[in-house]
Amino acid sequence: MRRLLLALAAIAFSLTLSAQEPTGGVKGTIVNRNGRQPIEKARLVLLKGAEQVAETESAEDGTFEIQGLPDGMYTLSIVAPDFLDNLVQVTVNDGYMKNMFNLSMTSVNRVTELDDDSFAAFDMDDSGYNDNPTILFGSNDVFNNIAGFNFSAVRFRARGYSSESQDVYLAGVKLNDAVTGYSPFSLWSGLNEAMRSKESVSGSEVSDYGFGGYNGLTNIFGNAASVRKGLRGSVMTNSQLYRLRVMGSYATGLMDNGWAFAANVSARLGGNDWIDGVYYRSFAYYLAADKVFNNVHKLSFAFFATPGERGAQNASTQEVYDLMGDNMYNSNWGYQNGRVRNARVRKTHEPVTFLKYDFTPSDVFEASATVLYRFGKNGYTALDWYDAQDPRPDYYRNLPSYFHDSNSDMNRNNPVKWAWANEVWSNASYYPELTHINWDRLYNVNRNQADGRAKYIQEERHVDQNDLNLAASFKWRAAEFVTVTGGLSGRINRTEYYKVVADLLGGEYFLDIDNFADRDFASQPWKVQNDLNYYLANGTARKLKKGDKYGYDYLAQVRSAGGWVNGKFVFGNLSANVGGRLGYEGFWRHGLMRKGLFPGYPSSQEMAKQWEAAGIEPSDESSSWASRKAEFLTYAGKLGLTYVIGGTQRVYANVGYFNDAPKFNQVFLSPRTRNTMVDDVEPVKTFSSDINWQYSGGGINVRATAYYTTIKDQSKVMSAYDDLQNAFSNFAITGIDQRNMGIELGFKMPTYFVENLSVQGVLALGSYEYTSNPVMTQTVDNSAEVVMQDVLVPYWRSTTLEDGTVQKHYIPSTPQTAVSLGLSYNRNYWFIDMDVEYFGRSYLDMNPLYRTDYATAGPDNNITAQEIAYMTSQEMFKPAWLVNASVGKSWFIKRKYQLGFSLNAKNLLNNTNVKTGGYEQTRLVDNTVSKERFYRFDPKYFYMSGFNYMLNVYFRF
Repeated sequence: MRRLLLALAAIAFSLTLSAQEPTGGVKGTIVNRNGRQPIEKARLVLLKGAEQVAETESAEDGTFEIQGLPDGMYTLSIVAPDFLDNLVQVTVNDGYMKNMFNLSMTSVNRVTELDDDSFAAFDMDDSGYNDNPTILFGSNDVFNNIAGFNFSAVRFRARGYSSESQDVYLAGVKLNDAVTGYSPFSLWSGLNEAMRSKESVSGSEVSDYGFGGYNGLTNIFGNAASVRKGLRGSVMTNSQLYRLRVMGSYATGLMDNGWAFAANVSARLGGNDWIDGVYYRSFAYYLAADKVFNNVHKLSFAFFATPGERGAQNASTQEVYDLMGDNMYNSNWGYQNGRVRNARVRKTHEPVTFLKYDFTPSDVFEASATVLYRFGKNGYTALDWYDAQDPRPDYYRNLPSYFHDSNSDMNRNNPVKWAWANEVWSNASYYPELTHINWDRLYNVNRNQADGRAKYIQEERHVDQNDLNLAASFKWRAAEFVTVTGGLSGRINRTEYYKVVADLLGGEYFLDIDNFADRDFASQPWKVQNDLNYYLANGTARKLKKGDKYGYDYLAQVRSAGGWVNGKFVFGNLSANVGGRLGYEGFWRHGLMRKGLFPGYPSSQEMAKQWEAAGIEPSDESSSWASRKAEFLTYAGKLGLTYVIGGTQRVYANVGYFNDAPKFNQVFLSPRTRNTMVDDVEPVKTFSSDINWQYSGGGINVRATAYYTTIKDQSKVMSAYDDLQNAFSNFAITGIDQRNMGIELGFKMPTYFVENLSVQGVLALGSYEYTSNPVMTQTVDNSAEVVMQDVLVPYWRSTTLEDGTVQKHYIPSTPQTAVSLGLSYNRNYWFIDMDVEYFGRSYLDMNPLYRTDYATAGPDNNITAQEIAYMTSQEMFKPAWLVNASVGKSWFIKRKYQLGFSLNAKNLLNNTNVKTGGYEQTRLVDNTVSKERFYRFDPKYFYMSGFNYMLNVYFRF
């Protein structure tokens, strides 16, 4: 009996002890932010205060589990090679095993070394022609990783979407240009280390940082703690962009006292091997600090800018390229005192600063709020002239084709002048003063003016932004299977458009009058005034000195606000996302200069008397003060479904509908001169869907996607000289619809027969075509006279040829077929890559005038099948093959220092005949012999440069 009692007591005592042992814990899965692939062998350290409690590693499928934890608050530190360190707050309650589900880490990828500099050139609107590519960031998404690097040279746009449809965020704030919608990558080009950490989603996928659209969303963190810890310096030479880049960065990482500091500086200097006159003289700086308060509150501050200048390239006609024997010819430069001088130079200094507050009261809720401000100067120089010969060397009247053409109907038959022009252009090295800008002649013309009035000047066109943004977002894990994200945003943008005299080119002053108006209204001097108020006060036009504003000065005022919410529901291997966005966008023009052409109405009786005495006629169109507001209610909805198969595969689909406001530059007809808006502009309506399959396991990464998108009611405004009206004209096109559909495939997998050798490739096969015939209105710029009102553009969508063949018209300036196949070898910190690429079905940008009955009918108003085929056809560029290679190596010294290099060589076959973009000129030849038809002006093209390399050497510790 006694033994039985002792046994029962021992059992009871042991049960009591076991009941007192902690039963709580934490588990989850470590995944890559981009693509949600699992991360193996991530090191996890659990801390309670400063004391280490437990340590483990993630398994092959990314999972981990830590058991035996008492209730309380913990900090989980996650470290993995090639990923930024992550700190996560964990709360264990009531002895339960806490499931953290997916814990995301941000990858650091060597490919992003190239992104900002490579794409910033497209971001700056240097040529007046916009075909900005979509930036596909290097990430664990295999398609984006390969296509983003290999396809940049041909201005590839993912799925054929325009670049303004890609949402770019910084610190949780959407930074796409408020006026144009373009991506703002030039704001931080040269700050690769500071802006390296980012999270991206593709297509209509949902992000934690914003609702996004149908062309993906990228959020750049930009704070001090996101910069890779340590000191890093690099030197790079580049044969395509600039001769030298020197960069340095230092980051403390998050220190024990809760502070983190980071700095990044760089300089990019010199020209390149291919395009004369193009150069960089750019610098960049970045300073940031973070402070964490008791793992609950965090403040982040950053200030950065990229001051500098760069020379721009210009497009030319094929005739000019052939005569020069060089598809890299650039008409923007000429010699001055034996040195190259570019007439078109971008000069910028636009600082950006933000303050971000993060609030993490528990492991199930987090929120943040950011205030961001952008300001500074953004100028772009160009030549301006009055009552003088056009100084552009490739002006069409300087070319041989202007003097003689084999088509006798063109009325060009002057063989003597043709021979002279052909001699000059065919022997350009002997006549640089004729085949390039003749700066000496411009100075001499100005200096020979008796009254000192300059005939030629260099102007600087400014687009100066004051952009204030507020954004807040939250993430709440409402239950183990429900996560809710959402946010609010607001924006106040004030962009001033004006130009100043940058250089009088030897003259004493330039007169502030409208060149085009002076020709038509010489007998009414008040009408030719750019600044009518100055004229009335002083009795003469203003004599401009260097730095004076002239020509135009107006504000684009943009206001927007909105909110979004998204719910994610997880049911085992199946998850669903459903969300919506609601917003407001309004904008108006505010003129700061009263033009004589469009004075509006006097604002007082005294002004009315002054106008009457000067013979000034009021106008319904006004150039000064505020226009009416364009206001739009915007909304969108998204639905996504994902099914995970065995931890290595996922099938997911997304569908979205978006009702978005048009942009300021698509609504105002001629904002340089007046407040007139395009009539009946509609919101842009987009439906987008995609279905995807992704596999990641055993060293194999594959993504396959099929997508279908329709975009309706787009509008476009353009201005050009109309030879038939002998006047500068404005063209407003509304009702542009398009359809984008296709497939994407990306893969990378081991070859198995050679260790460390993998094969990789991507396929982008699309069909991006116009699906509507829009309407067009043409007005004369200096009178607002309506030349054509709501005229159908019947040959925009397609052309039916004489034999009945229907020739469709396509979205321009991006390959609709793009293929890359290559090999990649990685061993002992060496990498060697080589790939072959094919690009096809890229089209020239069309203008609407050529596709009207007016243009096809000709002067005799008789439309023929031959004229339709000639006038409305769209050029398709020839396909191209490219070969690229890269090699790199890094060495670790005493496990503390890292020395490395990378060498990238593109276009090894030196193919200089690849057209990457271009546009039709909006001009018609009408002085024909027969007077029966019009002829098109030659289009202008851009070409890809030949063989080029980039060598980067870096040191890090």
